[in-house]
Amino acid sequence: MMAGAGPLARSTLVLAVAVVVHVGLLAHITPAGVIVDPLVLLAVAGGMMGGRSTGATFGGGCGLASDLILHTPFGMSLLVLTLVGYLSGAITEQIPSAGRLARAAIASLLAAGGIGLFAGAGWLMDLVYVTEAPIVRIAIVTGVASLLTNPLLERATRWALIIRPRMTVTPESTARGG
Repeated sequence: MMAGAGPLARSTLVLAVAVVVHVGLLAHITPAGVIVDPLVLLAVAGGMMGGRSTGATFGGGCGLASDLILHTPFGMSLLVLTLVGYLSGAITEQIPSAGRLARAAIASLLAAGGIGLFAGAGWLMDLVYVTEAPIVRIAIVTGVASLLTNPLLERATRWALIIRPRMTVTPESTARGG
């Protein structure tokens, strides 16, 4: 059905599903009293799969969607998640041959860092309800959620952004003509 759709249509669909899951499901599931934001996790996955510029663009889309549902100044999530997507791409480009578990651990740290960036932006804007939140607990829960869901999110962002898996060239594959 969506096989011929471009990255914009696919990304919009993935973001819409993430917003529906966030509002309809995750708002009612609160591990350790914290709501996990799937848009932060998607911004990290987009940067990890697409690199700096794609990560910034995809993170910006995640931030725009987040701004539509959060009660923060409009543009705050857009700024933070654009930075998260960009930084995820920049860091991942430095370690291109990381395995699945290493990528999940990196995504976990980046998602927790994204929560820290969001708290820092809230502090700069003097948003009391952001700075009084249990930031460390939110960062830990978000990091664990990222660790557990990273393979699924990587697959969703690869599909959305039409990113082909990297093929490695081995001596055996070149000898066979592949």
